[in-house]
Amino acid sequence: MGKKTVKMGVVGLGKFGEQHARVLSQLPHVELVGVCSRSQDRSKEIAERYDVPKSYTSHEVMLRDSDFDAVDIVTEVDRHAEIAQIAMENGKHVFSEILLSRSLEETDQLIQTAKRNSIHFMVGFLERFDVRRAQIKKRIEAGEMGELVSLYSRRNIWRGILDAPRFKSFPLILQPGIHTIDQLLWLAQDEVKEVYARSRSVVDTDRADTWWATLTFKNGLVGVIEQSFFVPDSRLSWCDVHLEVVGTEGTAKISEPGDSAWYWNTDATRSPDLFLAPELHGRVTGALEAELSYFADCVIENRPPELGTLEQAKKNLDAGLAIMASAERNEIIRLS
Repeated sequence: MGKKTVKMGVVGLGKFGEQHARVLSQLPHVELVGVCSRSQDRSKEIAERYDVPKSYTSHEVMLRDSDFDAVDIVTEVDRHAEIAQIAMENGKHVFSEILLSRSLEETDQLIQTAKRNSIHFMVGFLERFDVRRAQIKKRIEAGEMGELVSLYSRRNIWRGILDAPRFKSFPLILQPGIHTIDQLLWLAQDEVKEVYARSRSVVDTDRADTWWATLTFKNGLVGVIEQSFFVPDSRLSWCDVHLEVVGTEGTAKISEPGDSAWYWNTDATRSPDLFLAPELHGRVTGALEAELSYFADCVIENRPPELGTLEQAKKNLDAGLAIMASAERNEIIRLS
């Protein structure tokens, strides 16, 4: 007996939305039955490219369609919560990229709507589906690293992100910085007790583009976040990332780009993506495929996703808002 399938649609067809559509179209247990963009030409283009039977220009119309089970939301972040609410009210299970809202109250509303309508809701925190980070998490849970002493996550991202429209409406520590916050909270396995942070506005006077934050957890573990946006255009990779986990019985480290693959030519040196969505023999693999496949499995098997719940997203947002408040007031913010 073959594996059941889940019928899905994608709302938002920018560069990353198209990647999602491509991955879903190649998964054997997913039927990609609809795509939606505010541009009719773009919606039809993606539908034809990935052999999707329906294309839409209105997410409201798409979400009223009874011909699919779940929706993948990959629009601008400030539209995620609204679209998710409409989807859940129409009985669709929801996968939503990254941050949902900058409001704890609005996140609570999403939680309540999901419970009321028996919706499986998953927030896309890609680091949880990176093989390297998952291995570190496994060793922490097995006690192989002893008691955790400190966590450090540095992420210097490509300068061009500052000019991207999709990142303009949110503080950068929340979007895309929520990934860094989630990574530390996921590995820490504990609640954040207090936060102290500083920030700088180097490029735009009204938007902080450099952040330092110290998160102290209830058990005494300390996590440090360093985030900036100054990787130049002539870059080896789109980001310069370092993760270090120190325990009483061991240390784990990740660096991106690493030494695993570099390419040289007369113009530049590049390090290819081996984490997010690398292509292998014409198929997208990596964390994105693993993440969307996991969500599809959860819907088919009627089990709540454990990796990226709304409750986890709310804790990440709470910590992110505390980082912002601490940097603004230059004081320690206590969460509990």
